[in-house]
Amino acid sequence: MKVAAAVAQVEAVRASENETLKKLETTQEEIEKLKTATEEALKKAAMADAAKKAVEGELRRWRERDQKKAEEVASRILAEAEAKMSVESSPQHHYQAAKQKPINKKLEKMKTSVVSKKVLLPNLSGIFNRKKNQVEWGSPSYLPGEKPI
Repeated sequence: MKVAAAVAQVEAVRASENETLKKLETTQEEIEKLKTATEEALKKAAMADAAKKAVEGELRRWRERDQKKAEEVASRILAEAEAKMSVESSPQHHYQAAKQKPINKKLEKMKTSVVSKKVLLPNLSGIFNRKKNQVEWGSPSYLPGEKPI
C-alpha cells in the first residue's frame, strides 16, 4: 500500500506539474502577443511622428512662400506708389496734368450746359407765352381780405 500511495502521489505531482507548464505556456504566449502589439504601436507612433514632422515642414515652407509673396506684392505696391509720386512731382507730369484738366473741365461744362439748356428753354418759353393777367406758377394766391384782380 505504501507503494500504491507513493505512485498516486507521484501521479498527482506530475498532473500538477503539467497544469503549471500549461499555465506558463499561456502566460508566455500572452507576453509575446503584448510584445508584438507594443512593437506595432511603437512603429505606428514613429510613423505618425515622421508624418507630423513632414506636415509641419511643408506648412512652414508654405507659410514662408506665402510671406515671401506678400513681401513681394507689398514691395511692388510700394515701388509703384513711389514711382507714381515721383511722376506726379516731375515737371513733365504737371504739364500733362495741366493739359488733361481743361479737357475734363470742358466735358463737365458741356454736360452742365446741356442740362441747363434743357431746364432753361422751357422756362424761358413759358415766360414769353403767358398772358398778362396770368401770374407765374399757375393760379394766383390771394391773402384773406383781398379781392381778385
